[in-house]
Amino acid sequence: MATAEQKLLMQMIRKLGLAENEQLVPKSTELQRLLELKSSGGATNLGDYAKATICIDLASALLGLPFDTETALKLSGLRKTAYANAKRTLEKLLDINKIVGIAEICIALGLSQVQREATTLLEAYKRFAGGGSAVEIDFTHPQYATMAVFQACKRQKVKPQKTKLVGYSHLKPAQWTLLEKNWEKFLASAAASELKSKQSGKAMEVDAGEEVVAEKRTAGNGLKHGLAADKIEPYVSWKKRMLEKAYRELKVMELKALEQVR
Repeated sequence: MATAEQKLLMQMIRKLGLAENEQLVPKSTELQRLLELKSSGGATNLGDYAKATICIDLASALLGLPFDTETALKLSGLRKTAYANAKRTLEKLLDINKIVGIAEICIALGLSQVQREATTLLEAYKRFAGGGSAVEIDFTHPQYATMAVFQACKRQKVKPQKTKLVGYSHLKPAQWTLLEKNWEKFLASAAASELKSKQSGKAMEVDAGEEVVAEKRTAGNGLKHGLAADKIEPYVSWKKRMLEKAYRELKVMELKALEQVR
């Protein structure tokens, strides 16, 4: 039998348009119970509607679900600033302000097979987007990790639960479309660079191969000519060599004769 707190949570979840997400009720209930154990001071001063709404907000973020903040403000009975402050307080109390990354998304949606490629894509995208931008980009925002997972799924022909996946990005549909187009440009640029690199590599291999063949031919020709020259000595060279040898021998004989006379 549902408690009064669970009934209130389910009522708020329906009003927020999140009733189709089965995991949201148990997750919100878990956070609300944990809050009761840890809360003190300012947190306990929140009304039931405010605590329930913020717990649903936090649970939605952890599950990667879209969340209607405007409706939440109305249901909580808090002003925008008060709601934001209360949410930060509860995040600290519950220790759930962890940044959602590729690993968390892949585990939550059962997409571990694309995790490695998604990580590689994200690192390449950081170099692509950050290199020519004068504005510092916050790549810790979950939109980038989410899009990397999405693109890795497309490349590996894996069909993810797109609604839940997009929910992790914390983007509106129009924002998601813009980001996806930007990634398409990035992937096209990366593919062109990779193709150009491969073509350059093949050209270098061909050039190197032709150079080696030419060197071998040159060396072979030189060797053949050298062998031929050794075998057939021109007559003039032979005659000169013989005369020089005879002259040296004659000099030696004359020196020996002089020594005997002395």
